[in-house]
Formats: sequence, structure tokens, C-alpha cells
Amino acid sequence: MTARTTGGRFAKGQSGNPAGRPKSRTTELKAALSEHGAAVAEVVVAKALEGDMTAAGLVLSRLTPTVKPSSAPVRLDMPKDASLADQAEAWLTAAAEGRVPADVASMMVSALAGAARVAEVTDLAERIEALEESTR
Repeated sequence: MTARTTGGRFAKGQSGNPAGRPKSRTTELKAALSEHGAAVAEVVVAKALEGDMTAAGLVLSRLTPTVKPSSAPVRLDMPKDASLADQAEAWLTAAAEGRVPADVASMMVSALAGAARVAEVTDLAERIEALEESTR
């Protein structure tokens, strides 16, 4: 048995698990894969080349990155000096009329809301700084 201190803790330099971590199924599989992985890969590639579609799918899934969903670029004409509210309204109108997808309009309105928050915080910081300067 491993030596313990009077408080019940393991003594310095004494392991609470002298036999080590027990082997798990995952550890065994990783060991087998590291030993036979190259041979398995060769067999799978050979089967894929023979026309086995399951093997081909497995090989392709490992060789090609997954395609992430993305929206096509959308252009919406509006005046450069349009307010954030006018821009948001333009996106919502375009979505309602079917000129842009609703999810794209939603993302753009959310982005405009974020820009509005940044502008608001910047404005408040400038006002506070001006007040502090005037009281000095």
C-alpha cells in the first residue's frame, strides 16, 4: 500500500496509482493503429482504386476539406451617406421584395446594429472626455 500522510494525502514522492493508468479500449486501438495504420491505409486506398465506393468515400473524406456553407455575394445600392437606420431599412425592404435572401438581410441588419453600438459607445466616450476636460 502507498504511504500516506497523517492528513490522508499521499506522501511526497509517492504515487496514488503506482500501477499506472489502466489500459482502455481507446489506448489499445491507438496502439494497434500506430502499428498497422499504414497497412490499413494501403488496403483502403487499393479498394477505392478498385471501385469500392465506401472506401473511396473514406479516402476522399480524409483528403478533401469539408465545404462550409456560405452565401453568394450580394450587392445593394444605397447612398454612401445613408444613416444606419436607412441602411437597415434598405436591407429589410430588399429582403421583403425578394431581391436578397432573408438570412443575408438578417446578417446585415445585425452587423449594422453592431456598428450602431460601436458608434454609440464611441460617442459616449467622447462626451465623457469632453465633460472631464471642462471640469478641469
